[in-house]
Amino acid sequence: MSIEGESMRFSEESRVGKEASDWVALQDRGFTAEEQDAFFEWLAEDPLHSEIYSRRRMVWKEMNVLADWKPEHSLEPNPDLLAVSRKRSKLVWFSAISGLAAILAIGLFLNSQWENAKQSGSVMLAAGEGARVYEHHVLEDGSTVELNRGAQVSVRFTEGKRLVDLLTGEAHFTVAKDSSRPFIVRARGTVVQAVGTAFNVLLNSEEVEVLVTEGRVLVNPSIATTNESVIDESEPLVRELNAGQRSIVNLHADYAVPEIEEISFEVIEKRLAWKNELLDFTNTPLSEVVLEFNRRNHTQLVIGDASLNELPIIGSLKPQNLDGFVQMLELTDGVQAERDGDSKIILRKAE
Repeated sequence: MSIEGESMRFSEESRVGKEASDWVALQDRGFTAEEQDAFFEWLAEDPLHSEIYSRRRMVWKEMNVLADWKPEHSLEPNPDLLAVSRKRSKLVWFSAISGLAAILAIGLFLNSQWENAKQSGSVMLAAGEGARVYEHHVLEDGSTVELNRGAQVSVRFTEGKRLVDLLTGEAHFTVAKDSSRPFIVRARGTVVQAVGTAFNVLLNSEEVEVLVTEGRVLVNPSIATTNESVIDESEPLVRELNAGQRSIVNLHADYAVPEIEEISFEVIEKRLAWKNELLDFTNTPLSEVVLEFNRRNHTQLVIGDASLNELPIIGSLKPQNLDGFVQMLELTDGVQAERDGDSKIILRKAE
């Protein structure tokens, strides 16, 4: 390589190194949601970014360990700064085992509920009568369902259709494309059909609201006029909704042609603000963070190395971005993630 090429390479690494140091400092303070998104975009720009970031992160951790040593204490740092007392290690080990047992119990319970429901032909996404917090579910076809608090959804897939019943509350659907199997959502007689799109359905005692955020859907306010819930576009009450449109079906009125209303981006963003839930953590043990993610996602995190239970987590995290959270653990905290099927991710200390 020429001297000029070497100089350019050194300059590029210096620039990336400065950026990496800035990201390390921000991550140590705790990412905001916007910073977290920008961080992942920066990592994806160039493999060099993650390589240099990992090196800077390691140096930062070593400096934090030495922060407890002061020159007046001794000529050299006390090696015990890197050790854990026997008494503390027993406490940590006990809490780690307890946390791991709780996580495993929750994971096994949710997995058994999912498997039992699948065998009976349908799957109830939320435990009990409805979701206690925001929940994010990935269905077997790749579609996603996001549940607002209080929502309950039943899912049943056949060879000819993907049938979802919204029993209570509000849910947002992002549908994987499959022209051979329409995606159908039913809510108190109102039927919404899509092939590959995104839309929101709200059910309350008075009405059903359908709001399209991407693509198009067909809406029929009367299940009685459908053939096993599959919508025929020629039916008189059927209407097509496109992105940025909303239709409300009054549950106490006689069947009528649904009215379509144009909705601005600002109104849509405000209406769906519940989807942007953030989890704020300040030196929160990983075992507790995992519990919060597991309450909101079908894919369960399992800590396979007890030494990770007390790993402190700082930042504002989006619970639906499970893969992003796992990636951040791998890049910043020396964690190795191993997928076990579609519904479990095991976290271990990287070797």
